[in-house]
Amino acid sequence: MASFVCLEDYEKYATNNLPPIVRDYYKSGAGEESSLRWNREAFKRYRIKPRFLRDVSKRDISTTILGEKISMPLGVAPAAMQRMAHPDGECGNAKEK
Repeated sequence: MASFVCLEDYEKYATNNLPPIVRDYYKSGAGEESSLRWNREAFKRYRIKPRFLRDVSKRDISTTILGEKISMPLGVAPAAMQRMAHPDGECGNAKEK
């Protein structure tokens, strides 16, 4: 997984390595999957703007959420069936590494 650079790399790995019932659950969305489709379309509109010849030796992407400082702006929304991904379910997903 260290060589993965995009979401499609993870999806390909999951397709080849997860049991079909688990893979299909994570790949699907609720109802007609319209939110899933809209989210994918929205993310395709984002572009990364490379910034060359800049000093990146001191960078900080930390932020504050609900009064708590976090090292980077990434969170996990509540989701069911997390034991399919980790034996400890939600607790395993929430553990800091």
